[in-house]
Amino acid sequence: MRRYGFIYNPRSGDGRRRGLVHAAEAVLREAGREVHEFDGNADPVRAAHAALAAGCDVLVACGGDGTVNAVASAVYQTGAALAVLPVGTLNHFARDLGIHSLAEAERVLLEGEVRHIDVGFVNGNLFVNNSGVGIYPVMVREREKVQRLGIPKWPAFLWAFVKTAARMPFLRLRIDSDGRHTARHTSFLFVGNNLYSLEGKCLGSRESLSAGVLTVCTAHDVGIFGLARFAVRALFGTLREDRDFVAFPAKRLTVHRKRRFHVSLDGEVRRLKSPLEYSIKPGALRVLGPGQ
Repeated sequence: MRRYGFIYNPRSGDGRRRGLVHAAEAVLREAGREVHEFDGNADPVRAAHAALAAGCDVLVACGGDGTVNAVASAVYQTGAALAVLPVGTLNHFARDLGIHSLAEAERVLLEGEVRHIDVGFVNGNLFVNNSGVGIYPVMVREREKVQRLGIPKWPAFLWAFVKTAARMPFLRLRIDSDGRHTARHTSFLFVGNNLYSLEGKCLGSRESLSAGVLTVCTAHDVGIFGLARFAVRALFGTLREDRDFVAFPAKRLTVHRKRRFHVSLDGEVRRLKSPLEYSIKPGALRVLGPGQ
């Protein structure tokens, strides 16, 4: 019988998240399942390792994509499975896994099947959604600075966007991918785990988490108005026609720069040495998901 380890921050939010987590735990206990709870406030990776040491074979990431990344990093190559209770601000991974509500998440915890999905890596760091350099990591760092002053997340993010747009960061990159060599003076590089929809109503989503390929997107010499143009064209399904926008699939990617990088990994930012070595490992992560 499965042993569930719930990883969450009981001090996050206004108490609503705690109630949702306890409700999901109660559903499992009523069904006769063994449930344990681990405090991920200080370090969700450490909490996940504690759950593994306690014998849990399903680790439930209770939060958003950052929590999912932390728990996935601990679960990877252990034989345990990752599960998701989407009670965070951003829940892109849960959506692409096929979980669109808390009721569906509870049903998956009870009846779901273990699936093997792909994971991306950059310099040994795992990501389940995407990674990037340029404007997005800068915005995240600015948002975190503002949040430390007591400003809520979304107003802080808006302020960070305005501040970053006013002094748009540009990077000189050399990108080597599957025999393709490209030089770019760019404000962003996006690397997605599997194939992302870049246009239309499915913008930003993935049909599959097991296609075995990365999505790479970048541009050349495009500032804030160029990014706004990309957004409009993406909504109307004409982004790929823009001569300044580049998107292609890749299995491996090397990104060179003279200095270190600030790199986003599922919304969290780390400082990594150049070059960045991106790769994808097909079927490497066990995940509890809806039946197929």
